[in-house]
Amino acid sequence: MGFDPEKFRKEKEKEINTTYGAMRKRSFKFLFLNVLIVLAVFSFLFFVRNVSPQTYSNIVDALQLTIEIPKLEYTAPEKIGARVYIVNTKRTEKNFVISEFYFKIYSESKTLYEFTYPNAVQGSVDARGRRLVFNLEENVFLANLPSGTYTIYSKCKINGKPAEISRTFTYKEEIYYGIFSEPYYLVGEEFKPSVYIINRTTQLQNISLSKIVWNYLGKEVQQVVKEEVKLYPGESHIFKSSVNIKAENEGLMEVAVKLYFNDGTIKEFKSAIPITKEPEPAPREIDFNIETEDLVVVGKTPVIKVYLTNKINKERFIKVDKMQFSIAKIGYNFEISNRRFYCLPFGRTFVGTLERLAFAEPGVYDLIVTFSSGKSKIEKKIPIAVAK
Repeated sequence: MGFDPEKFRKEKEKEINTTYGAMRKRSFKFLFLNVLIVLAVFSFLFFVRNVSPQTYSNIVDALQLTIEIPKLEYTAPEKIGARVYIVNTKRTEKNFVISEFYFKIYSESKTLYEFTYPNAVQGSVDARGRRLVFNLEENVFLANLPSGTYTIYSKCKINGKPAEISRTFTYKEEIYYGIFSEPYYLVGEEFKPSVYIINRTTQLQNISLSKIVWNYLGKEVQQVVKEEVKLYPGESHIFKSSVNIKAENEGLMEVAVKLYFNDGTIKEFKSAIPITKEPEPAPREIDFNIETEDLVVVGKTPVIKVYLTNKINKERFIKVDKMQFSIAKIGYNFEISNRRFYCLPFGRTFVGTLERLAFAEPGVYDLIVTFSSGKSKIEKKIPIAVAK
């Protein structure tokens, strides 16, 4: 039987069509499956972003509620803060009418605070922006809560349609122990560290101490105390040391403490104290910034904290001869001197809180920070916005 070219061609075409047809079907199935996966992931992310009660409320006419809290865990006697915002999800400005506003903080056992405002309030939100609806701290002071989990819940009607949201936070109580010392010491210096205790509970605490045992450089020294103190919520006490410790070598020096109480309990903790040969003679590559706990407003004492920022990847030992804070517009001056600061690489170190500061008029004020240390002098201007 001879070779038939026509028959061979048809058989090959059939084979190719069958093979590639199956491949196309499989490719289509994989493509369809991938599309479904992408859609599922997108839907999940969209759901979490827009519906989850832990983040944002349901969307109403492109608007939704969100609750902002400073932290998820508080420790007594810290004050609770929470703000409710209305958020615009669109790229154009949106008008709104909020009515039947309700806010509550509660636990499993009881309701701590409720606020209701049934009247309608009109307003607008910038594109992709937000606008404050409610600020808890302007209405009530909440602190010293019993340990537990609490829920913040808010609901209202936006343009006549319901929206609601909730968030949770925890509040804990503890008696905090630590070692009080300078931020760092120089090789050859002798120092006396102390023990401090902070009552971060909602109850009066009776502290009855019998002795302190210090452990450093392989040495153990016992200090008889026999002291009793009463600490109310938020109060602290320092047990002064009778032990002299000498900083012998550069690096981190570990100091351990055991507290023996009259009821038989023992509390043990440690601290690593930095030791260096000398502070920097002319510090550079540092910066200053401020942080406020709330909006700075006229007639209210602001809480403005100042921080020193290390701009390089190196630990720093800085001795401040003098640091001045001035606002010429209101004749304000505040000064600290002879202070030591230990800075981690690229770290931020707390300097202090501005004292005796008040504003009588709204506006923008320039805070001038003047830093003097050895051969270095740095000056920075930081604007402070003050509202009515």
